[in-house]
Amino acid sequence: MAFNSLAYLAFLSVVVTLYWLVPVRLRGGLVFAASVAFYALWNVVFAWLPLLIAAIVFACGKLMAGQAHAAKRWAAGGIAFLLALLIAFKYRIFLFDMFAGSAGGNGGSLTARVIFPVGISFYTFEAIAFLVDVRQGRVKMPGFVRLCLFFYFWPNILSGPIVRARELMPQLELNKPFEPRFVFEGLDRMVWGLVQKNVIANLLGIWVDRGFSAELPERLSALDGWFVAIAFGLQIYFDFAGYTNMAIGAGRLIGVTLPENFRQPYHAATPADFWNRWHMTLSRWIRDYLFFPINARWKGAPGPLYASLIGVMALVGLWHGAGWGFLLWGTLHGMYLAGYRAYESFKQGGTAASARSWHSWLWRAATLVAVVLAWVPFRAPSLSSATAMWSAMFSHFGGEQAKFSGLFYGFTMVVALFCAIEPALMNVLAEAEEASEGEGLSLFRIVVRPVAYLFGFFLFLLFDQNYSQFIYSQF
Repeated sequence: MAFNSLAYLAFLSVVVTLYWLVPVRLRGGLVFAASVAFYALWNVVFAWLPLLIAAIVFACGKLMAGQAHAAKRWAAGGIAFLLALLIAFKYRIFLFDMFAGSAGGNGGSLTARVIFPVGISFYTFEAIAFLVDVRQGRVKMPGFVRLCLFFYFWPNILSGPIVRARELMPQLELNKPFEPRFVFEGLDRMVWGLVQKNVIANLLGIWVDRGFSAELPERLSALDGWFVAIAFGLQIYFDFAGYTNMAIGAGRLIGVTLPENFRQPYHAATPADFWNRWHMTLSRWIRDYLFFPINARWKGAPGPLYASLIGVMALVGLWHGAGWGFLLWGTLHGMYLAGYRAYESFKQGGTAASARSWHSWLWRAATLVAVVLAWVPFRAPSLSSATAMWSAMFSHFGGEQAKFSGLFYGFTMVVALFCAIEPALMNVLAEAEEASEGEGLSLFRIVVRPVAYLFGFFLFLLFDQNYSQFIYSQF
């Protein structure tokens, strides 16, 4: 039952309606039952796994509390067990292929042979963060039922946002009184998420799939190659941002606030800024629970710093999937971050040229190009296909016949233009919302918003035949 389906919208309507009708004391049970049912509908065989994760975290937390002298050992043991589960379910075949000398791309036949529990990468990271926070005294252990609800919570169990206990756990009291703004805020995000996924991402996906098909990359022109790579960058952004908006919207409908995950990433000024805008909850997890602890040992020494940036981002690539293309994507981003950090060190050395304003625009352009280039191995079915795409992008100039219709180029440019003006549009909407505050039945509330909902739902129904699963639900 995918978020962008009529079945899910019906499920959500029933759960939210019941949530606000039943007594507060029954809300927790209702949300827990709905969450377990939602997850089981994806694959009932693995419906027990979040329960096992909760049991591991609960047991280790209690042992840490009861045996303070051995708390570090119990935390390490729990984290090792969680990582072992993740590796066993998600990476066992990839590791076997690697040791056997097989070099693939991002799955291909590999994905077909490996069935792993959906969302395991997300709730395993949440569990690891939970144990670290308990060990460091940032959070207290809740009851087992509340802990289970934390890991099963349906809006974010499949693909995030990755939440921390201190963000979500207090809200799982589920005792807020009803406020109309919960409905408006939830529907705003839900409708926009449906449009982002079913209209923008799915349409782009039709052309992207063709562009990355096994026989086509090496026959693309440079123009086609760049357009296909850009189209995938736009597709994955609107696909994942659409999912995130629907997850946040579902939470808001019952008064729960999930963290933001995107902030116009293609407006990034530097490689580091890109990761402050893209998949923000993963970025801060990596920063706080992996990068900072590693670099604390070296006190910012340049060599270990650059090596850790590349190594950590390579692991981020593998977190996305068991494939060489993902590893290459993460390594490239690590190299971008290390290169920018080296530039920052050079700039702080006091060179006059480093202060020139055109440097910032150069970094913006370089960041955007670098991100687009890195998307190629992320999407390509094999490393050879990625190499062929890169080759086409930088060498196939001249009279090659276009492999796509004009609609593809036009639609891609329109979506790219929308990304360019997205911050301004968001500001206009925020100002309109703020202006309507305290005005009662304002024009924005009684006309603009309902019309936008109807139009968005109409677009969702119109393009529903292009349904495909969310990209990040595969990770």
